[in-house]
Amino acid sequence: MNKTAAVIGALASAAVLTACGPDDSPTTGGGSSVLATSSAAGAPTTVAGSPRAETFAATTVHLEGAGYKIDVPQVSGGKADARTEFNAAMRAGAQQWIDRITGPGDSVTGGSDSQVVHIGAHVLSGHLVTIVYGAGAAHPNSFDSAHVTNVDTGTAITLSDLFTDLQQGLNVLSTQAQTLVEQNPRATGYSKSELTPVAEHFHTWVATPEGMKIYLGQIASHAAGNIDVTVPWSALDGVLKPGMRAVIGS
Repeated sequence: MNKTAAVIGALASAAVLTACGPDDSPTTGGGSSVLATSSAAGAPTTVAGSPRAETFAATTVHLEGAGYKIDVPQVSGGKADARTEFNAAMRAGAQQWIDRITGPGDSVTGGSDSQVVHIGAHVLSGHLVTIVYGAGAAHPNSFDSAHVTNVDTGTAITLSDLFTDLQQGLNVLSTQAQTLVEQNPRATGYSKSELTPVAEHFHTWVATPEGMKIYLGQIASHAAGNIDVTVPWSALDGVLKPGMRAVIGS
């Protein structure tokens, strides 16, 4: 089972340029050169009953330099603090892999499934797929990263923020995930040890109207690819903090 791949190494830094993300101040990219451009990726989504200042739109920022080319999900418009927190977190998800490029045999690209998954009245969710090619490796490895921002507070929502008791929440996630994975024919022969109730197995998730979509990684085989499941919010009602359902289910 190969949920993660070997770390490629530390970046041999050269000159660094800065580029502006959507509606935000300049941010720094790694590598010997950086090209960052933004493009719209869908019509604006307006929060029901809110003024236009609360309108967010899905967009992307294109990062390109020596050994990497990634389109990173972003949002424009909306509340400045929530936008800035979300965009910076999604950029960081790409940067952690860019910073591990060590030479011409290494490369990092973005996956086609990268997207702003959901813009809700109180929540922003984004998913980034990073494909890492190591020098001399037989095949690339794909990694999921995700981020959820509370629009009302402008801060990240973590597993600890979700549940009244973190361990109880993880216990429910573990049970639900095993049931859902066993229904997936691609996950035949999956490792049950990858679904035990510990935070590291469930920390990559997004909030959708249907439920908590969790990116589990390569829990079966490389050929099967990365596996994800969506746990309905109704299955988590007994362990969510009071008021949290209204935020993440919006």
